[in-house]
Amino acid sequence: MGTVLFTFLFGLAVSVDSFGIGCMIGLKKIGISQKGIFLIALLSGGCFLLSASFGQWVMPFIDQTHAERLGALALIGIGLFFIFQYVKSPNEPVEDEKIWVQPTRVLQSPETADVDRSGQIKGMEVLILGLALSLDTLAAGFSSSFIGVDPFQVTGLIVIMTSIMLCVGIKSGAKLSKKVNNISVLPGMLLIIIGLIKLV
Repeated sequence: MGTVLFTFLFGLAVSVDSFGIGCMIGLKKIGISQKGIFLIALLSGGCFLLSASFGQWVMPFIDQTHAERLGALALIGIGLFFIFQYVKSPNEPVEDEKIWVQPTRVLQSPETADVDRSGQIKGMEVLILGLALSLDTLAAGFSSSFIGVDPFQVTGLIVIMTSIMLCVGIKSGAKLSKKVNNISVLPGMLLIIIGLIKLV
């Protein structure tokens, strides 16, 4: 697979969930300002770059003959974890003060990021949603160091694609079926595919 295509696929894998989250927020008639969307995208990109930098720091201490295989297996594990988190239904509502320590519940029910029920995600609520969307970028960023992905290129892609997908998702959410929630499994599936490609 070409380097450009592989880099694009990797960036897509850690950004496409923004579209599904945006659609679910749009379905609930909850808004986010353009500034808020951009801050979320920057947070996702920053988390990816930070974790990728840590992965590169760890690289010299790992046997290089096994590094790519370890990274691929890690991506497959991350993909399976996120698919499990997305398909698992919340058993009970999350109390507002627990949102910070249960960000995966925000991914399952994005409207919970609107803590004050104002119909607008703003202020610290933007950070809550940004942290939830950054979970896969943190894990994928560390693993990317072992499979030869350029962290700066992917970071730029994440910022651009997250901004676009979140914005389009919010605007189109009201026009789409609630079945759009099923797109949430796509990031995990893409990460598994990338891991399998690197294993072959």
